[in-house]
Amino acid sequence: MKKSLLTFLFCGLLLVSVETVHAQNSGLGVGAVINNPSGLSAKYWLNDDIAVDAAFTFAIADNFSEAYLHSDVLKHTDTIDSEALELYYGMGIRLLWGDIYNDLNAGLRWPVGTEYTIAESNVKSFIELVPTLDFSPDARFFFGGAVGVRLYLN
Repeated sequence: MKKSLLTFLFCGLLLVSVETVHAQNSGLGVGAVINNPSGLSAKYWLNDDIAVDAAFTFAIADNFSEAYLHSDVLKHTDTIDSEALELYYGMGIRLLWGDIYNDLNAGLRWPVGTEYTIAESNVKSFIELVPTLDFSPDARFFFGGAVGVRLYLN
């Protein structure tokens, strides 16, 4: 709960600190992602429609700790007739290490989502659904998802 509240407050801080610049499909965006995982998020544009994103979270509790990292290559499409809204899809990897069983979970991700550019700002919000196939230590298939916001440092 505390981690989700801190992530929410970080997102609010990003929204308050925006400049009057229109976010473009270039440069580096940093921000927060909420849900699965909740933590820090970054996205770097390689060209007008291809980007690489990543998320990182670290949790420490009384009886365990864990670290999570994922990275995806994303293709953005202009199938929706809107300058502010873009659809994207891609593929990536995820790593989750927890010290309870001293396991490293590794898997493949296929994110599908939409990204919304907040008008007259350098902030983009996103929501995604992510089918995931873990192959280590055991094979399992599941759906994850996330909501987030990034401030672009153009």
